[in-house]
Amino acid sequence: MGTPLVARVAEVVALDRLRADAAAGSGAVVLLTGEAGIGKTAVVEEAVARANAAGVTVLTGRADPDEGAPAFWPWLRLLDCELPGLTPALLETADTGEPPATARFRVVQSTVRALCAAASRADGGLLLVLEDLHWADPGSLALLTALAREVARVPLLVVATARALDVDLPGAEILPLRPWDQGTVATYLTQAYGQAHPSWPPVIHRLGGGNPLYTRELARLLAGSGGLRGPAAHLDLPDGLLRLVGRRTAGLSPGCRDLLGLAAALGAEIDVVVLARIAAEPVEPLLAEAIAAGVLVEDPWTPARLRFAHELVREARYAELSRTDRITAHRRIAEVLAAGSARPGETARHRVRAVVDDGSRQLARDACVAAADEATRQLDHHAAATWLGQALDLFPADPSLLLARAEAACRDGRLAVAVADCTSVLNQAETAQRADEAAAAALVVRGYGGQVAAAVLRLCERALAFESGAGDVTRAELLAHYAFLLAETGQHQRAEPISRQAMALAEQTGDPRALAAAVHARHEVLDTVAAAEEVLDLARRSCELAAAGGRVEAELWGRLWRLDALLAIGDLPAYDAETAALADLAERLGRPMARWHLFRARAARLLLNGRVEAAAEVAAEAFAVAGTFEEQPAAELYAAFRGSLAVFTGIVPDWPGGLPAALAAFGSEPIAVAQIAQLARLGGDRPTAADCARTLRAMLPDLPPDSRRSFVLFSAGELAVWLDEADLAADAYARALPLADRYLNTMTACHGAMSRSLGVVAAALGNRDAAERHLTTAIRMEDRLGAAAFAAQARLAYAKALRDVDGRRSRTLAEEALTTARRLGLAAIATAAAELTRDDLTAREREIVRLAAEGLANRVIAERLHISERTVETHVRNALAKLGLANRTQLAARLRAGDQYQH
Repeated sequence: MGTPLVARVAEVVALDRLRADAAAGSGAVVLLTGEAGIGKTAVVEEAVARANAAGVTVLTGRADPDEGAPAFWPWLRLLDCELPGLTPALLETADTGEPPATARFRVVQSTVRALCAAASRADGGLLLVLEDLHWADPGSLALLTALAREVARVPLLVVATARALDVDLPGAEILPLRPWDQGTVATYLTQAYGQAHPSWPPVIHRLGGGNPLYTRELARLLAGSGGLRGPAAHLDLPDGLLRLVGRRTAGLSPGCRDLLGLAAALGAEIDVVVLARIAAEPVEPLLAEAIAAGVLVEDPWTPARLRFAHELVREARYAELSRTDRITAHRRIAEVLAAGSARPGETARHRVRAVVDDGSRQLARDACVAAADEATRQLDHHAAATWLGQALDLFPADPSLLLARAEAACRDGRLAVAVADCTSVLNQAETAQRADEAAAAALVVRGYGGQVAAAVLRLCERALAFESGAGDVTRAELLAHYAFLLAETGQHQRAEPISRQAMALAEQTGDPRALAAAVHARHEVLDTVAAAEEVLDLARRSCELAAAGGRVEAELWGRLWRLDALLAIGDLPAYDAETAALADLAERLGRPMARWHLFRARAARLLLNGRVEAAAEVAAEAFAVAGTFEEQPAAELYAAFRGSLAVFTGIVPDWPGGLPAALAAFGSEPIAVAQIAQLARLGGDRPTAADCARTLRAMLPDLPPDSRRSFVLFSAGELAVWLDEADLAADAYARALPLADRYLNTMTACHGAMSRSLGVVAAALGNRDAAERHLTTAIRMEDRLGAAAFAAQARLAYAKALRDVDGRRSRTLAEEALTTARRLGLAAIATAAAELTRDDLTAREREIVRLAAEGLANRVIAERLHISERTVETHVRNALAKLGLANRTQLAARLRAGDQYQH
């Protein structure tokens, strides 16, 4: 405190407004952003002073830039207060007996509730101040995000500061602070130093860049020499602005400067007790000198902790330390911390900065590994990988460190780092002929498809090239992993026999890990829909093997397989129970990939419940989670799910770069062609659809019986009907017929009962008996499942099949579909069903408006139908009036939407 606030009126007014709203019960989160020294703290201090004057309770916390800061550090400082119900113990996750991720979720939610309750009890509400969040850990940001979702109806204002923050805070107001302009610099000089020569403001503005901290330090330097009173002249600046800031400590006693050097090495927040143990003399008189000079600041409520007036001041003093002084300071700090109960990360940070010889290098390595182990126990895999990276900087070629970082990076979703580390280990293993090391490198990154699968496939092939040395258990795992990767990269014919070989070898060993890997490989070569019962058995076995000592991922994959298989057979109660089990597992694992799958499972269930908008929102959350790791298929799977929503919403998702480009890039992959075909059909893109049809026609005879096969057949059949290509329709129908009793529902996308699609194709082929049998079966299946949206879709399909043979039944089915569609907000289904319930269009009118919907001019329609243009226009006007539409654009939109369901 103590620096006059200059030129931040708008920000202070905004904070006053938000504080008043919070006091009235409408809380908010506000984020002040800007570069170091821009004045964020000055604005916050002014806001705090005004809040105190208004009788508002204020709690503060500050993030720490040093690597050793524990999770939730700014919140721990903030909660260290005397308000009832608030205590740092709210955020304790250790020794609870529950999985770390579960504990973290629990403490975040309980802390949010406690803060909201405290705010409701406090007179005038509560103001929380969190500074320097650009240094905050993920847990702290997660807690802030969770709180941001709840403050709207609570008398609570959260004011946070950060240089920049790449976090989505729901409903937060952002106040960016800009540099001072020249006029503001002049105002500051006048306020702070009285009369200054008018030639100085432009010079100081140029040198300081409008940064308030630099401006103040430049002015302090000039005022000290009396230079501000005369005309601007050459300014003998120290080298760099950090040294300029460091001038603030130049007048202190040598003992005080030495102590500040130790404090700067200790970190942004100074523990006075630890500092006293490190220093060679009493510290209180020296600390009092630094506080009096404005170099250090204190909170009277926490006298055992101090901080520098600004982080740049600390950096300036640290930069002034000689190499010897800097290393000595960190060594002394590390020794004191290691002798006490300091956090492993805090000790490791100082060990790393004290490395000068082999002995200190080994101490630093051990400390980094200990910090990584602690981070892993807390499920902070990013921090674990970072600490192992620090150790690798000291021991660059150490294979055990490389493998450990690869494991941590993989768990954190940074697959490129993991693959690179595994490649380095395998290179060394090949040189030294260490088969076990090569196998370990090839087995780190598991369960991922997309582009990374090809890179890991190469690692697997290199590891399998070793003729001996790895042992049967490891070789069984390698073969299983290899089969999985072959299937992922479209090499099913090679994958199937290798999966059998892996299973046989794993059965011989009886090892749970090898068996779990072999089960996984076997799953990859099965059609999840057609072989749902076998998939359920594999899923059960995978979970059992995980419990018996297999890899923990075996349980994850087992539960995911079970979810898809349960959707295929339509057992939703079991699906719901399995989703709950997956939620518990995701919390235990604490990995982004597990949470991604959980959101996908929930989105699919919402869609089956007919809650299309909610399903879209949860699918978007899943995609956002996927952005935290490098799972390349995430975008494609998200597009597939949105495509399955389009039949209900009428909103067809775009494919980045367009569908023709996508077909050119992925035209050799059946699943990609099928997905592109579906989007082309839904979007009315006939040229691309025709290209897809030609490609699929050639693919169907050799289509591998894997988990993608059912959707490819479904897409090919419906595409063929839309394009009126009977040969492709007949081929797809014959191949899909054994799936008539299954649902084409997965966590990736839901398309309902296969019987509906078979009925559509049968109707197009002129097989009315089969069409009626399939479509009545589809309606019965969807009704039994309680999937109202898909039941409406099936009724609409049946209504269209009956339109020209039984108008009464067609209209009844369409009315049933329309009622459901309106109740659930299924716009596209409602539009198409409404068209079928209208029987006042004549056959000629219907024929003409369909041609008009294709964009044909009256002249072209007249020539095609051998009637006059005037007659065409009359029919179009009559149709518009009967349908209650204003123009041809609306007519085209309605008929396009209906055409998507005509077949």
